[in-house]
Parts: sequence; C-alpha cells; structure tokens
Amino acid sequence: TARVDLKADRKAGRLRVQAAWREPDATPETPARLAAELRRMAGWLGLEDVEVVGKGDLAEALERAL
Repeated sequence: TARVDLKADRKAGRLRVQAAWREPDATPETPARLAAELRRMAGWLGLEDVEVVGKGDLAEALERAL
C-alpha cells in the first residue's frame, strides 16, 4: 500500500503526483498496481496523463512504472 498527494491539473490535462510514500506493508508490486490505479483515476477525471513531480520514497519507482 501507499500514500499519495495528488493534484488534478486540468489545464495541462494531467494528474500530478505531488508525493508518493510506501506504507510498511507495501510489496514489490505496489508501484505497478498504484500506476494502474492512477491511470484509471486520471481517465475518470478526464485527464490524459499521470505525472510524478514530487517527493517520497515511492516516487522514483512509481515514475518508472508509469
């Protein structure tokens, strides 16, 4: 599992991940699963892309998964 701070940048058409942090029970699959859910959320919000712009111990792995 993970905690994320998100911002919908409607002007740019992007869901921005301001920060992404691993929870203690996170598994190696967490970044890929989170990436899929964030893409789904972006689509639901009518946004075209997901962009990791922030900090956190999961940010780099999440960016690779996207």
